[in-house]
Amino acid sequence: MTVSSPSAPVSFVQGPTASHFSSYLVSVALSATHELGILDALHVEGVYTLGESGEGLDPTVVARYMNALMWGGIVEIDGAIVRPGPLFDDAFAARGYFYWMVRGCGTLFTEAPGVTSEASRGGDFYSRDMRAVAIGSKLIGDGDVEPLFDRLLEAKGASVVADLGCGSGQRLMRVAGIRPGTRGIGLDISSASVELASQSVASAGLADVISVHRADVLDLGEIPGAEDVDVITCSFMGHDFWPHDTCVNTLRGLRETFPNAHTFLLCDVVRSTGLPGDGTPIFTLGFELVHALMGVYLPTLEEWRAAFAESGWRCAVEHAVPNPPGGYLFQLEAV
Repeated sequence: MTVSSPSAPVSFVQGPTASHFSSYLVSVALSATHELGILDALHVEGVYTLGESGEGLDPTVVARYMNALMWGGIVEIDGAIVRPGPLFDDAFAARGYFYWMVRGCGTLFTEAPGVTSEASRGGDFYSRDMRAVAIGSKLIGDGDVEPLFDRLLEAKGASVVADLGCGSGQRLMRVAGIRPGTRGIGLDISSASVELASQSVASAGLADVISVHRADVLDLGEIPGAEDVDVITCSFMGHDFWPHDTCVNTLRGLRETFPNAHTFLLCDVVRSTGLPGDGTPIFTLGFELVHALMGVYLPTLEEWRAAFAESGWRCAVEHAVPNPPGGYLFQLEAV
């Protein structure tokens, strides 16, 4: 038998390009193990035993998830025993970003070549898993954004809060728990999010103080109880107000829909203005690519400021938010 000599290695088989490929699988594994509860088990128990999940999971698939996470420095594997690795704490804290990207936007990335064509951009030309987007967004916001919302709502003495793009409804539920007697109105354009929020509110026994409605913030119409709202909140969907003229009209429309609202707490991620480099933070490339694929305009900080100046709201404070990167919570006061 003749044995051939190995050829010279192809340049991309190992090294930076190969790492790009493997990093995608780390993202997939992080998203999947979060949804399956495996990350939570590692976080709480500090150990996970392969093949003993008790949940009917395919042990071979789980082992491959773990191999990807081990390659990424997130776990360590010793036989059947898996323990957190040196990067586990950071990956666990960032799990919402990976879930948002992979589970929430995975279909959109698959369809990317088709939706890049301007001729295809009509009607419902893309799809995302909005339930997963809502869950991922909640996890992202839990770090810095939601505690800031809580402090500002307390300072403003909010009694009835309208949450635009309420997603899973967790903010209103938390506020009702922190401030007994506070009522909430959740509004979201996604039927999946409205269903998720309604189920969560009912399960928490809060249906008597929180109502959830399907509504388009660009054309709200009549909202039950809108005249009682004193504070409006909105997180991670303000870019849907744009372009500029639409944003200004939407902000003015909120003054009409909620005539007694004195404060609007609007949190969003602004578009970066420089080219990416070694210091580019998590989320920036994904957030901007996803919205480009959807045909959604992302304003810069300066563009937000210009819109506020015409809107019927005065920006009293700009709260810079480190997580998510590029995040700002604009504290707007009615004028």
